[in-house]
Amino acid sequence: MKQILSLTEAQYPIDSYAELHPIMNAAAAHYKEKAKVFETGLQRLDEFGIRRTFHGFYYISHYYPLRAMSEISGQRAKEILSEMAGSTFEVYLHYPFCEQLCSFCHFHKKITSLDNVERRETEVIDTLIAELQLNTQIMGQRIKARSLQLGGGTPSLMTNQGLVRLLKACEKYLDIQSDAEIKTEIYPKHYDENYLREKLRILKSFGFTDLVIDLESGNQKTLDFIQRKNSSLDDYLRLVEICIEEGFTSFITALMAGLPYETYDSMYSTVETLSEIKELSVINVFPTIMRESDPISKKLELNPEAFNDSSTRANMWLMARMALHDKGFIDGPISYLHRPAIRPEQQADKFECVNLIGFGPSSFGYLNGPHNDWAGQYFNFCSTEEHRKRINEGYPAIWRIGQYDNEERARRKIIFGLANVKTENLLAIEKNYNVSIDKIMGKTLNALHSLDLIELDKSIHGIRFTDQGLARLEEITYYFYSKFAKDKCDEIPDTRDENYKWLINQHYAVTVRREDRLRFEKYEVSMSNNFMEKLRY
Repeated sequence: MKQILSLTEAQYPIDSYAELHPIMNAAAAHYKEKAKVFETGLQRLDEFGIRRTFHGFYYISHYYPLRAMSEISGQRAKEILSEMAGSTFEVYLHYPFCEQLCSFCHFHKKITSLDNVERRETEVIDTLIAELQLNTQIMGQRIKARSLQLGGGTPSLMTNQGLVRLLKACEKYLDIQSDAEIKTEIYPKHYDENYLREKLRILKSFGFTDLVIDLESGNQKTLDFIQRKNSSLDDYLRLVEICIEEGFTSFITALMAGLPYETYDSMYSTVETLSEIKELSVINVFPTIMRESDPISKKLELNPEAFNDSSTRANMWLMARMALHDKGFIDGPISYLHRPAIRPEQQADKFECVNLIGFGPSSFGYLNGPHNDWAGQYFNFCSTEEHRKRINEGYPAIWRIGQYDNEERARRKIIFGLANVKTENLLAIEKNYNVSIDKIMGKTLNALHSLDLIELDKSIHGIRFTDQGLARLEEITYYFYSKFAKDKCDEIPDTRDENYKWLINQHYAVTVRREDRLRFEKYEVSMSNNFMEKLRY
């Protein structure tokens, strides 16, 4: 039995649930053994501070992370957005309502019953439409959209009449490219079939190309525990079947590896079932995230016997990836396993530093200055009330932004390019941003190269993660951060701060313990700054 030390220094005794249950499926046993051998090999990195901890893992989605961003005024937000006139964007709209609180979820949501959703969503949809209109006015033209995603929350909870109203506003205020990827999320549960088919026909008529149906787990005991009792694998499969009947041919799903009560057998069985659906183009596999601000961590205190530790969760992630690789799926971006002929364009493009504009509370975006002299990651107000207030005042709903110079832009390009599971040309980055990679992160790159976590491709003056590097991508990413960004991540907000909830929940970045940071930095400082010479000669 292990003592799991949490970020708040509380201790929970835990035996990893899956390790206590014999594996009955021979294929599951085979992949589990391969994953365990691989994961054991990663333990050598612990002494260098590259360590997977119980609460530490979080997949990188922002640079800067939220706590490294600064609050800005409505007027400043308006000035920034006006500079972006004529730019093309990935577009995201956030619908915050959910029917139940999934215990693993930390995204912004409001719980509502089916009886109340129509009444409650009206004001939210009104504000989304007003925000679309306002941003169009600020930029002086319809917003050019290279992709569109309606996410949440649970956007399939939106009433059909609300959906029609919102999509009409999108047609009015967005100039959507003819080849745009357009997708939304549908929760896998039992639906009134006539109502569901009406919704699907609305989506099909608008031009939606992909449906995201996140299963999370095919194990019913797991689904019940994480508060998805109204969902099942059978519901998922029937939903996909109906969507196919209505003309949809491309689906995306997600699995959380190592959720409570998940076993190696149940995980492998789900992967096997999903891989046989030929219309399923992308299977996202993420290790279960344990953030202490999430409801799942509260359940840990009450039911530690249900949980899997960080090593088991990592093994299940590796097992699922290995099995999917053998079935022909390939990586890109990290944790997005897709069929070779189908690249997840919108997700992959997010890793290429293209413009992203978010609408709705807690939406985020990324902006490139039109003169190639600045860029910034931003976050909208997370509270629906604060978000609505800013829009009603006539200002964009941007709450915080991390606006930075070319050195930080180069740093971000490397971070996200490597996470896109590709080779990143460092000479091209130096030229594009007029920076010195050796100055920015020469020591870091030499440290990672010496540990066999990155490898060189001299033919294109580039680097990419090794397989072991990909398996510790999140922790490595933290060490790619600038000192400023790392320091901000390490500062835990004061609980009396009125924004404490958001600064914890929406801070999408890995947590690294102080002693681990010191270990890596001690190793890093012993390295030379000269890394680029390895790619030039």
